[in-house]
Amino acid sequence: MTAVVLALLSACMFAVSTVVQHRAATSASETVGTGKVLRLIGALVSHRGWLAGQAAALTGFLLHASALRHGAVVIVQPLLSGGLVISLALGALVDRRHPGRPLPDRTQWAAAGAVVLALAIFVLSAAPRHGSAEARPVALLICLGGFVAVAAVSALWARRPGAAHRALALAVASGLGFGITGLLVKDVVARPPGDWLTSWTTYALLATGAASIVFAQWAYQSGALIEALPVMAVLEPLVAVGLAGPVYGEQLAPGFLMHTGQVIGVLGLTVGVLVLARRSAANELKRAEVEHVPVHGAIPPIAG
Repeated sequence: MTAVVLALLSACMFAVSTVVQHRAATSASETVGTGKVLRLIGALVSHRGWLAGQAAALTGFLLHASALRHGAVVIVQPLLSGGLVISLALGALVDRRHPGRPLPDRTQWAAAGAVVLALAIFVLSAAPRHGSAEARPVALLICLGGFVAVAAVSALWARRPGAAHRALALAVASGLGFGITGLLVKDVVARPPGDWLTSWTTYALLATGAASIVFAQWAYQSGALIEALPVMAVLEPLVAVGLAGPVYGEQLAPGFLMHTGQVIGVLGLTVGVLVLARRSAANELKRAEVEHVPVHGAIPPIAG
């Protein structure tokens, strides 16, 4: 129960961070104009709202790490998807003050409800058996090797002139990287703080997290947000849940009824997140058209 509460609090803080940072970036773009990256960065750094968003993101990460320390990956990582729903609600509250901005439609609210219901079903039916606190080194290294391979292929594809679905390819690498980052966080926080600087997983975490962020930004700059964001939002929890078994030995509750609930939960979460992310990205494009602000490379409207 402690891990569930911490994971939900983490999702809340990430949602607050995303909404605040995004609205601050939009406001700054209106002030400094489009295409002026250095001036935009300067405006953001001095913007109290944007700085508050950074503080919320840091708090969210610390809560996320604490949740992984107390609970299983297969529970904590999917719960972070609840941040999509919270972002939707917070964004709607903020945008109601701006008549020109599009508000969430019925499809988005229905998808948000599906995400909440799917998460509840999955958490109740998963009842995982806790595995080891620290990762199995060989399994974790294989996961990292797979990420490096996918990232390399995605980068080569994106650098091809005229390559189709560049944003999609880069989003796959980013989503995979963020999922593996969750696995690395659990291993790092399981160790005494005095061992962090001598543990190879600490440096793997920093490298994988940084690479995932770079690929995410590259994806945003390479194509439509609606093509990249849903893939990242879905892959991050699915990768973490799928690899928690071989890396940590976590096992979901056995039995036909429990497995049925787990499958329904995963499918419902996947469909709900895909629809919610796609519709939210489409709304973001509409908002950009109304307010004449750049979309590519901007802070995404929802975070994973």
